Amino acid sequence: MRQLLFGFDGRIGRVAFWTVQVPVLALFWLYGRHVDPLLARWFPYSVFEGLTVALALAAPLIWVQCAIVVKRCHDRGKSGFWALLLFIPVLGWLWLLVDCGLLRPPRELVGA
Repeated sequence: MRQLLFGFDGRIGRVAFWTVQVPVLALFWLYGRHVDPLLARWFPYSVFEGLTVALALAAPLIWVQCAIVVKRCHDRGKSGFWALLLFIPVLGWLWLLVDCGLLRPPRELVGA
């Protein structure tokens, strides 16, 4: 489990991708819905401190998200650098969601 969530080498299939992706997306949603408003209340005048705490709390989720996308890119025959699309809001996320979550690996990688 540790290698699945935190390691960047290897491959994972679509089922494993969605098994991790759905809870991670739910946690991101809960974080944005509940944790960010609390941090805004606790650090109303210090944007730097608030962002630092927010990033520290979100870092494990970001790491897991990057790790599973890199592994899924490997399974699709692409470089793990495609995971950098995660840092492009909306368009990058949608691209990776479709590419990693819906498309099969190329035939030459499957051995068909």
